[in-house]
Amino acid sequence: MVYGMTDNPGGIEMYLMNQLRTADREKIVFDFVTDFPTIAYADEIKSYGSEIYYIPAKSKSLPGHLRQMYRILRSHPEYKKVYFNILDAGAAITEVVPWLLRRKVITHSHNGNTDKIRLHKLCRPFLNLFTDKRYACSGVAAGFMFGKRHAEIIPNMIDAGKYSFSEDKRAAKRKELGIENKFVICHVGRLSPQKNPFGLIDIFAEVLKAAENSVLLSVGSGEIADEVHNYAKEKGVYGNILFLGRRNDIDCLLSAADVFLLPSFYEGLPIVAIEAQASGLPCVLSDCISPETAITGNVKFLSLEEPVSDWVDVITGYKDFRRADMRSEVAKAGYDISHPSSAEKNLRSYFEEK
Repeated sequence: MVYGMTDNPGGIEMYLMNQLRTADREKIVFDFVTDFPTIAYADEIKSYGSEIYYIPAKSKSLPGHLRQMYRILRSHPEYKKVYFNILDAGAAITEVVPWLLRRKVITHSHNGNTDKIRLHKLCRPFLNLFTDKRYACSGVAAGFMFGKRHAEIIPNMIDAGKYSFSEDKRAAKRKELGIENKFVICHVGRLSPQKNPFGLIDIFAEVLKAAENSVLLSVGSGEIADEVHNYAKEKGVYGNILFLGRRNDIDCLLSAADVFLLPSFYEGLPIVAIEAQASGLPCVLSDCISPETAITGNVKFLSLEEPVSDWVDVITGYKDFRRADMRSEVAKAGYDISHPSSAEKNLRSYFEEK
């Protein structure tokens, strides 16, 4: 059983879907439990014959959340392993259920910080107690979640071929969006405080002064979308930003872009930055993001403490950048799903054990 899917088709969701799509279904059955009212990729998940169980959110009914988790596991003894894909150690509250039922608990960290730090620190000792196997998307995510306890690092793999740069995709998507002759900056991420969307707009506002033909593609939705839209209006750049919401054509949007920008306050290892590199895009990232993210030579890390003008200089310096096929570099770094890392193979082998 897998825990951690949400209604947002983000990095965790994409990673788990890649797991599902490539699994040997004669050996592994992935069923899902979620405390969200809806789940990303639900139809595709069901098409593979997987079950989806919905339980109350901890924030709405903690007793109901734990009771439903208990009932599902108690009535399904075949779920011998429960695989938690999490952002902070607060998940220990849920992990106690399979631990008490003597199921194997696998914890996979996908984050390097949290805005719930007090709860995280309180729960982390219990998380380590309940966990049988520890995995993380990066060294930063491992240290954040497990402290000094050992965790295997599993790169967030992608289908590198799907994200490789395509002139045809680029031309078609630019025509569709009406940005044929624009300098296109792309940001993919939830509109949430972690992703620093107000800082993103501040940077773009200054880029627009230096390069008047610039446009920002903002891909994703989130809890502060209205505030972000209003801030863009206050800065006078709303008309130069395409707020695209959730999309299923990220590969095409990355081909259409000229620069990928991610000024987050923290991340585990952002899978979209791997996708952007597979597309041959130059990537400008905050130095709050793990340096393990840089798997090609096309990544520049900048401090959020640096003047916005420094960000503008780097971004506009890529106006004449010539893209190359980066599939081989992605595969060498262990991020291509067709060439799984040894840690990924170990995880799959553990899933297959009786």
